Amino acid sequence: MMNTKRKNKSALSMIKPTSFYSNESEKIKLNWFCYELSMGIYDNMRDDLGYRLKRHKISEEILADFSICTSKKLKDVILRQLSGKDKKVCISYELIESYFPNLDDRLINKMLNVLSKAWDENLSFCEVCPNRCISEKDAYCTLFDDKDLFR
Repeated sequence: MMNTKRKNKSALSMIKPTSFYSNESEKIKLNWFCYELSMGIYDNMRDDLGYRLKRHKISEEILADFSICTSKKLKDVILRQLSGKDKKVCISYELIESYFPNLDDRLINKMLNVLSKAWDENLSFCEVCPNRCISEKDAYCTLFDDKDLFR
């Protein structure tokens, strides 16, 4: 019997850093944080809900675009928390529902759980990462220029 299972594409192959800047001045650490968050969202969604998403005709390309858009929308949430306007981060189901209006509540709730998991994982990594993308959010991020990272 032939194996017809297709290998899933990784976030690194699906999400490019160039999605997070349009000019040199946007190569900042906060945008790098969003890039890493988008990869976490993509990988967690694919790993935890891949079969369900494919049943709803959500391809890896659509999932990658959703991950990019969602991480960019969460940038506003991060900035509100850093400025003291919000005490804690609240990720709303509307982020998912606005992108996938035809999904049922059960799948949206599962996606929301996976999104929260990706958020928590990214933040826990930030605690030990020397780049300080959140505390130095406006600083230039040389990682965008490191071509060895994107081969």
